[in-house]
Amino acid sequence: MIINNILNEKLTPVVLLVLSLQFSIFNSKAQDIHFTMYDAMPVTTNPASAGVFNGAFRGVLNYRNQWAGIGNAYNTYAVMVDGGILKNNWRNGYLGLGLGAYRDIAGENKLGTTKINLALSSVLYLNDKNSASVGLLGSWAQNSISSENMRWDSQFNGQTFDPMAPSLESFQFENTNYFDYSAGALWAYGESASTLSSFNNFTMQAGIAFYHVTRPSRQLEFGDLDRLYSRWAIHAESVIGLFNSKWALKPKLFTYFQGPARQITGGILGRYMIKEESKYTGIFKEMAISFGTYFRLGDAIAPSVEFETSGLAVGVSYDMNISDLSVATGGNGGPEIYLKYVFIPYINGKGTKSNARFN
Repeated sequence: MIINNILNEKLTPVVLLVLSLQFSIFNSKAQDIHFTMYDAMPVTTNPASAGVFNGAFRGVLNYRNQWAGIGNAYNTYAVMVDGGILKNNWRNGYLGLGLGAYRDIAGENKLGTTKINLALSSVLYLNDKNSASVGLLGSWAQNSISSENMRWDSQFNGQTFDPMAPSLESFQFENTNYFDYSAGALWAYGESASTLSSFNNFTMQAGIAFYHVTRPSRQLEFGDLDRLYSRWAIHAESVIGLFNSKWALKPKLFTYFQGPARQITGGILGRYMIKEESKYTGIFKEMAISFGTYFRLGDAIAPSVEFETSGLAVGVSYDMNISDLSVATGGNGGPEIYLKYVFIPYINGKGTKSNARFN
């Protein structure tokens, strides 16, 4: 029993370190950050989405905790603001501008990525119902790791772990700063309801984006070259209003390819309009609730609920693992929540739905 206790005490830190490094390497080598409710962070999904929405500006806050069942695996914090500019100067389009940042931190050793993004898009009206846009994204990023919580076998004195003992390891970690560039293209279609009470509006967006064009290096240890894989992302979202009904369907699809990693995320939500907005007085604001499920193929399913009122929206989802990792996590993938605000000018006779393409 004493020997088992000693072995457990000695091996546990090593096992934790190995697991931490494995998760870190997987995250570093395989894929970028991702959100289950990816469409809540459109500029992160595709830089051509900057400014492409019905409204003057929007802001989004997002938090995600992944694999909560195995400690501090991944925590992601993100913020984004964007809007259209020069809308009154150009007859057939305008520019979109977006600014965002995120912080991703993983494990006890706090392997982290901090990134600040600036997006610029050009939006062209093809006709009353169609538009196309292209966008560029420039980013400054920093990778970091803390060795404070690392434990080594040389720090075990035969009875217990001694954090003051030298590790006798000859590694050196340093923060890495780099610039990153990405691009994307987006098509948007929108058709207003045929009558004020038919509610059969239809919108759709589809886009493609290419991330890490120059494949920047983000090594943390001297001599260890870690170049980011480029990433292709394809996505499509739609809102389908059901004729003479307060219900609408919201199908979504997002897939990306990044080095050896592949991911397919889909979702279907039902949206119910609790209260209709007033088209002429502006007194009453639209209120709606959406609920459904997202899924990541072979990885997780995530029930989701979203609530909207007066330009404010909040969404919550919870990942439930269905992959082999569910043995370690107990099926608990973790929660995600976003808070979004869109400022939409009111137009008499149309309410806030003045731009059919982006409703």
